[in-house]
Amino acid sequence: MSQLDALSDFITKSMPARTFKGAGFSSYMDELSFIPAQRDLGLEQYRLAVIRYNAVLAWDRFPYRLYDPRNLAALLLVWLMESDRELFEEFGIDTELPDFDIDLVDEETAVVVITLPMVEALNLVKDDKGNIPLDGARWRLADPTIWFASEAVVYGVDEQGAKLGSDK
Repeated sequence: MSQLDALSDFITKSMPARTFKGAGFSSYMDELSFIPAQRDLGLEQYRLAVIRYNAVLAWDRFPYRLYDPRNLAALLLVWLMESDRELFEEFGIDTELPDFDIDLVDEETAVVVITLPMVEALNLVKDDKGNIPLDGARWRLADPTIWFASEAVVYGVDEQGAKLGSDK
């Protein structure tokens, strides 16, 4: 799931349905650019690049009298605090707060456009039915699977070794 999908899902599940009904809500990527970052991730996974874009959440008729827009601001900040922003740090990109553009339509509604910078990896996994041809194989977009060692044996000078991790 892309960060845009995760953000849109979080917002639509956290806000009342009435804020979306007839409001012309949309979410999309804008100003997409690539950061070269090709890397074999192991387990038949490959990072093709890192993409940088603006996530845009837009309402044509946001019911600001029925739902205080400060709640929307708080939801965005909570999502930012809880989301993985590791790639920003890895690539030396400053994290920015969302920009709000609000234009009143009438006494009850407003056009609300929120722009939030995003950075995420464009990862592939080998899949015979995938739609992306690369190096003679088929691939599909996917989140990578990462395995972490929970225990290990470190060998020093002798063959005895020193056990690491939980002793089960």
